[in-house]
Amino acid sequence: MIPLFIIIVYAAVISYFIIGFDRLKMTSEILKTEKPALPFTQFSIVIPFRNEAKNLNGLLQSLAKINYPKDCFEILLIDDESTDGSIDIIEQFKAKNPSITLNIYDNVRHTAAPKKDAITTAIKKSNYEWIITTDADCILPVFWLQSYHNYIANHPVSFVAGPVIYKTTNSFIDQYQLLDLLSLQGITIGSFGQGKGLFCNGANLAYTKTLFNALQGFSNNSTIASGDDVFMLENAQAQFPEKIGYLKSRLAIVETFPENSWKKIITQRTRWAKKTGKQKNIITKLIGVIVFLTNLYVLLSPLIILVYPKFIWVGIFALVSKVLIDFMLLQKTARFFGRHISAVRVITHFYVYAMVSTWVVLRNPFISYGWKGRKHRQ
Repeated sequence: MIPLFIIIVYAAVISYFIIGFDRLKMTSEILKTEKPALPFTQFSIVIPFRNEAKNLNGLLQSLAKINYPKDCFEILLIDDESTDGSIDIIEQFKAKNPSITLNIYDNVRHTAAPKKDAITTAIKKSNYEWIITTDADCILPVFWLQSYHNYIANHPVSFVAGPVIYKTTNSFIDQYQLLDLLSLQGITIGSFGQGKGLFCNGANLAYTKTLFNALQGFSNNSTIASGDDVFMLENAQAQFPEKIGYLKSRLAIVETFPENSWKKIITQRTRWAKKTGKQKNIITKLIGVIVFLTNLYVLLSPLIILVYPKFIWVGIFALVSKVLIDFMLLQKTARFFGRHISAVRVITHFYVYAMVSTWVVLRNPFISYGWKGRKHRQ
């Protein structure tokens, strides 16, 4: 009966986020015709990069297409010791787009967290109050800045999280990552809808320089390589909960690319697990435990049913219940992102997700991980 109890708790948690997802109102999506609030918010777009030559063209072209006054935003690209020609690509783009304010700076390293150092470096160099971060492997939507501007103009916020999705093919590995990210985005949006954001993504995140300085930047998590997003959210949530918002708009969706191998997926999920394990929020930790126990049960369920055949219907009920509640969250989130998923697709990835998630959690305390050519312990 313990497995059934775990599934019931899991279903209750996911239902809580589904309700929160619906509670969070969509923001305006008629930016092509409506008159924007004046004056325009000025943004400093911060993009750390390290050996991103293969991705920079897509990012830079999307930046060039942004529908927003060119004198109301600047782009700060922070080079973290690239050796692959990334600088040349940026310089060529800069020469062809003189109307865009774009500057390249070298990362100034102070801590064990290169990306956090890069963001800190950029903020010190920035000219505007609102900082908006993204990654070098992203494609930005045309109305990205205008969406943020309209939200900021109508809400008393200092921290705004935005939606992120993968640009995928129909391959099994891509669809696995899409479902994984959809579940995380669903929980993210649902948590903001319930009044307390638990996660966010640095690929689409904005906050004021005043907030960053009030939180003393990343000073209380500078020993942890990742987490420039979730630790900022956690600290802001603790000190300025009334100043936090989520931009639930399809016009603000940032696209990024999935990994191309299972080894890279494991490494990426290990990196995510490292930062999640260091969060102080007890709710986040409890959710992590519940999800882990649920996935562990999914893996062990055939053995449990074999050893205790009289509980076969209990086991089947538990598994079916998990599939159904997962599908409800995934379908709702997919609809927001303009994607279509089927129950068959969820079922075919069911055990794979449980295996990957459980493996990442079990190995996490004992290993370091490689990222961007560097080794990190935490």
